[in-house]
Amino acid sequence: MIEAICRQYITGSMWRAYDKGEREFCGIELSDGLQKDQKLEELLITPSTKGILKGIPGVPEADDVNITRDDIRNNFAAFNFTKPEDIDAYEKLLKEGFNLISGALEELDQVFVDTKFEFGYVTDAAGREKLIYMDEVGTPDSSRIWDGPAYRDGKVLENSKEGFRQLLLNHFPDPDILLNKERMDERQALARDNALPADVLNAVSETYVGIAEKITGEKLNISDNPKAEIIAILKDEYGLID
Repeated sequence: MIEAICRQYITGSMWRAYDKGEREFCGIELSDGLQKDQKLEELLITPSTKGILKGIPGVPEADDVNITRDDIRNNFAAFNFTKPEDIDAYEKLLKEGFNLISGALEELDQVFVDTKFEFGYVTDAAGREKLIYMDEVGTPDSSRIWDGPAYRDGKVLENSKEGFRQLLLNHFPDPDILLNKERMDERQALARDNALPADVLNAVSETYVGIAEKITGEKLNISDNPKAEIIAILKDEYGLID
């Protein structure tokens, strides 16, 4: 029940809070004088809740609220950890995963800024329970990726969904609706009643395709029937469906 977030740079929601005077994030104290998009002295783990958790002292009953390591350790069962030692395991996996992706992107002169991982338990073939990564890992949807040459030149060129997020904030007259979790009804109405222009959607597609091709070094083959392709892979290659 944790959004496991690693941050190497101060940007996004952390910067917005820092710029307003906040200095403590998930129990971690940041020093004064940091600049927007600056690299942090160390990789920070800044977890938040996944889903609405009730009855945890000091943790608001709301989705996606920041929590501390002490919050997790003191209430590990409420966060669906089997044992306290698995908190260390999740942090180890989080850092190792971040560093692995960061190193691979660095070879392509891309900057791995921050990412969100999700974890869960599985039982292996020997019947042992183990903690693993689950869901997507290191994609532009869960991570910020910046272009290295542009960053060294003092500019941020996004290869992630952050560019789309900023476009939305600039597109609507009241961006607070998209940032304020207490205005969810208005946010849902905004999504329901507004269609985005096709060129906006195409720009998102170009961003994702561009970073995919940079990483793989190959032209991305866009399927004419993605659903059929996914079904065929699940059926023929993995035998997961009949």
